[in-house]
Amino acid sequence: LMSIEHPLYKSKSAYYDILEVSPTATHVQIKTAYYKQSFIYHPDKNAGSEEAAFRFSQISEAYSVLGNKALRRKYDRGILSQCGSVVFLVVCVHFCML
Repeated sequence: LMSIEHPLYKSKSAYYDILEVSPTATHVQIKTAYYKQSFIYHPDKNAGSEEAAFRFSQISEAYSVLGNKALRRKYDRGILSQCGSVVFLVVCVHFCML
């Protein structure tokens, strides 16, 4: 798991690893992987599990980038920035819920 000092969006493969897909995965494969992982780690299915809640937030963050063609291109090029992106919103929502 990545720390605040090394956010997920700075890693070349973290989002792909989280969704368990290849960097060459199609949009359909990414979406399918997102649904599969979300179903497993959804907070409603894992009440009280901080680990599952954290994992679910990572899955949501990964899909918010990889599921968006423009953000995925930026991520793949290593130029995705936290400010002004969906990543910032997902991280804020996660930490505000704690």
